[in-house]
Amino acid sequence: MLKAELRNMERSQKREGVDMTYLKNVILKLLETGEVGALLPVVAMLLQFSPDELNKCQHGVLSNVASLPATALSDGGSTPNSFFGRFTF
Repeated sequence: MLKAELRNMERSQKREGVDMTYLKNVILKLLETGEVGALLPVVAMLLQFSPDELNKCQHGVLSNVASLPATALSDGGSTPNSFFGRFTF
């Protein structure tokens, strides 16, 4: 339990040095393109996700992409890596 708390503190300290402009641009690109598969690891590294948090995100993305209707993938506005196709902004 002490090791886990130490790792959480280390991740928290690493987050303090993140270039917020770079993070903003990565998030914008993620939302614009839906390239979750390519950009999730970048976001996870910048925000210092724990291995469990990254696994949860990857599992959530995969299950959401698998549940997309075929029309959301063939309309040209969504990519197979995107779960944003089911949302309207």
